[in-house]
Amino acid sequence: MAGAASHLDSVRDDTVRTGETSAPPSPRKRRPARKRNTRKPVRKVLVLTHRWSALVLGLVLVIVCTSGAALVYAPEMMRALNGNLLHGTHSPQPVGFETAEHSVQSADPRFHPTQVSLKNDVYIVTGDQPASGEQYFVDAGTGKINGHANLYGGVIGFLVNLHDCGLTCQGYAGYQPWLARPSVIAHVPWFAGMTWGAVILGGTGLLLLGLAVGGAIIWWPGRKRLRHGFRVRFGRGRFARDYDLHNVIGIIATPALLVWALTGMNFEIPQVSKLWYSATGGRAVADDAYTMTASGTGPEIALPTAAAAARAHFPNSEITAVGLPAAGQAYYTFTLFDHGANGSNADLWKYYPTYSGNRYLGVDEHDASNVKVMTGPPKTLSNKIINDLAQPTLHYGVSVNPWWRAVWFVFGLTPLALMVTGMSTWLVRRRTSRNKKARVRSAASTS
Repeated sequence: MAGAASHLDSVRDDTVRTGETSAPPSPRKRRPARKRNTRKPVRKVLVLTHRWSALVLGLVLVIVCTSGAALVYAPEMMRALNGNLLHGTHSPQPVGFETAEHSVQSADPRFHPTQVSLKNDVYIVTGDQPASGEQYFVDAGTGKINGHANLYGGVIGFLVNLHDCGLTCQGYAGYQPWLARPSVIAHVPWFAGMTWGAVILGGTGLLLLGLAVGGAIIWWPGRKRLRHGFRVRFGRGRFARDYDLHNVIGIIATPALLVWALTGMNFEIPQVSKLWYSATGGRAVADDAYTMTASGTGPEIALPTAAAAARAHFPNSEITAVGLPAAGQAYYTFTLFDHGANGSNADLWKYYPTYSGNRYLGVDEHDASNVKVMTGPPKTLSNKIINDLAQPTLHYGVSVNPWWRAVWFVFGLTPLALMVTGMSTWLVRRRTSRNKKARVRSAASTS
């Protein structure tokens, strides 16, 4: 009460001195000012965190995101560079996975196939030497071998290795063995088995998430001034222009950056998917979901028999890849594209050059009745988003044609644009601060 009385006395004195009769401000009008004052330190911390995390770690983020933008058109580039290998003859009766396997073994007895996949009328046969990355390509219509090569041994392979694997994928250009070793946090349950490459990629996703969320909070101008948050002051100097460009580009790209941050973290950090399931009502995938126990006794069944057992579980499907039994794995694995009962299932990997499928299961190599469905139809919307859509559609964009993928490409370049505009404004601030200090020192020395 004493404080209020002093304030009113002060207002009266000012009125007498100036001759004005304005009423003292009401408490209602002063509340926003007090609110802003309490939020100012928080905003300052956000600004400093945003600025210095971007300055210190932003280059790694830009490298990962820009390489991802380039990979948006990797399917088209790969087909252009390897047209002779990836060209097949369309036939209603392809020669079959077993025939493709035997053709390669006959041509090269030293090559031991472990997987055969079918994409765009070409069988792609992978061997048991992942370090070489060598694959054979067989025309599905004629059974003739198109040739053999490592599709990921050049620039595209390096970009894939950098963006998808953190340079830890053997057989891909740029492979670094030390990045494939377990990191210091690999023994922590939350980060079990994470390599150094996974730490870099997962950390990059976390950084992107923090910058996107923090940047949106810093940008928020309030409801009444919302339109000012989307203006760019051209003609008002470099600082004003680049500051506004940074804000506008950042807020427009925020939804895409959040999607890429979350999906990228999900690929690398084991617990992210479990957090997603618990938050959205999904059903977590069991730790042993992608392995099975085989009998290990009795005669080995042929590939066609195992394939028939696999297709029996999904009658409206076609097999797109076969994993052959190997040491320590006494079962076949099958990837299928299930069209659905009414053919409504979209091929989310349609434009990917070497893969297609939405179901995955195993068949005992000794017992065709022992079948385990490892990836079936999603049981909830939450599972559909993270299991089916996250990788091909939300992250890679290979579900849509190259024209629509231009959206992925443009937004993939926004971290680079944000780095350029952010560095520009920071350099202007730094130069202004230096000039101000120089003027203060000059004034002090002349006084």
